[in-house]
Amino acid sequence: METIVALRQRTGFGARRACIGALSLLLPAIAGATEIWLPTSLTNAPTARYDHTAVWTGSKMIVWGGIGRDVTGGVPFSSGGIYDPATDTWTATSTTNAPTARWFHTAVWTGSKMIVWGGRAGGPFSSGGIYDPPTDTWTAMSTTNAPEARFSHTAVWTGSKMIVWSGIGTGGFTLPSGGIYDPATDTWTATSTTNAPTARVFHTAVWTGSRMIVWGGQDTGVPFSSGGIYDPATDTWAATSTTNAPAVRYSHTAVWTGSTMMVWGGFSSGAFILSSGGIYNPATDTWTSTSTTNAPTARYDHTAVWTGSTMMVWGGTTYLGMNLSGGALYDASNDAWTALSTTNEPTRRNSHTAVWTGSRMIVWGGSSDPSAPAPTSTGGTYENSAPLPQAFYTLSPCRVADTRTAAGSLGGPALGANTTRSFPVTGGACGIPSTAVAVSVNLTAVGAAAAGYLTLFPGDRASAPLASNINFTPGVTRANNAVVPLATDGTGTIKVKNGSVGDVHFVLDVSGYFQ
Repeated sequence: METIVALRQRTGFGARRACIGALSLLLPAIAGATEIWLPTSLTNAPTARYDHTAVWTGSKMIVWGGIGRDVTGGVPFSSGGIYDPATDTWTATSTTNAPTARWFHTAVWTGSKMIVWGGRAGGPFSSGGIYDPPTDTWTAMSTTNAPEARFSHTAVWTGSKMIVWSGIGTGGFTLPSGGIYDPATDTWTATSTTNAPTARVFHTAVWTGSRMIVWGGQDTGVPFSSGGIYDPATDTWAATSTTNAPAVRYSHTAVWTGSTMMVWGGFSSGAFILSSGGIYNPATDTWTSTSTTNAPTARYDHTAVWTGSTMMVWGGTTYLGMNLSGGALYDASNDAWTALSTTNEPTRRNSHTAVWTGSRMIVWGGSSDPSAPAPTSTGGTYENSAPLPQAFYTLSPCRVADTRTAAGSLGGPALGANTTRSFPVTGGACGIPSTAVAVSVNLTAVGAAAAGYLTLFPGDRASAPLASNINFTPGVTRANNAVVPLATDGTGTIKVKNGSVGDVHFVLDVSGYFQ
């Protein structure tokens, strides 16, 4: 019979206290359940750059374009790289038939390909390209009926088409126009200018699932607190309310939560930098302000991602041109801010990129000095601990994996020297459901060829935590208990790292799970 253990409180990085009836017991700490920054590999990373783009494919991050520096000054790029957080490795993107080197362009992910368009390198571009990661190939986009050449515009992906809008054109003038690109037919259609917002630059755009919302930005140094909603089905614009809208701003960020748009930070009039924001509900055309209590330091040229439940902001520039590291999570349900950990975070920067993988934020590139651009090729992944599970279910001890058995996903061979291997835990013979978020395990190291250690951690995490679960010596069988979070990407896996110069067999038994 299963026993349900209701969790009472979390006691930091140590143990968790639980209660069964009147009996209180101490459960092992969940391994790796903490806030942590890990650096992205520099091996084969793209050349240092800023004002590039980044998209998330569902398993990898693709960065492309941007501008770097050499002895002659700024150097735009037509190169990029694909970062795999599961292996912490980079692979270069092909430059054959790639778009002309550029920066201040846009990029969207279609679900299978990356589309880049616009940007500048001297003058603005009205060209772009489509990158196919599986074949590492580029295909040029049609320029027939394409929008006027521009940079610092916005682009959103609708699920079948890309919409670009406004930006700076030839001669430095802002453009009140836009276009819709259909990759299935390689054709462009102009967006209506009737009732469109005032032309602008350094604004934001989000896709709601049926409409595009643009907001903020500036024109000739005059910032806006206005915006517009574009419906591609009817090719019509509607203004967003300015009642209770956030203060005028540009170089801010915006994320779509699934029902509302959150804007935060940015540069306002009078050289005033903001730590305020607002939440826009398009269903009611209303604004609600975000709390400034414990909000991050005022900043612009930062990044923001939506985690599925919170908005995460990081980096940027503040007063006196000083770059910032550090950031915070904003929880709209409680109108509250929580600071991100700064331990091992990347160096301060602006004009970088950030993507959300489903379980962690990856920031990369940017400039470490806003007054004299200093591009970087460094980055970091930020992982928040999994939410505290609500219940623990005991199981009769059940063997999940044993590398002494025949080769297979849960069997042999032995763990090789200094290797990491993933093991599926949910959905197997032990009856652990796909809704489980962590498992209580007994792990055993058997037949070690050399001294070392084993570390268990979630299967979707790029690198192992610093703490080990077992330390072992040659020929001695060692065992220990642990509670290990499972991967949050739907695979229900854990990884095991062998920190030894020799092989070791690994046995994993489960005695319960959290959900």
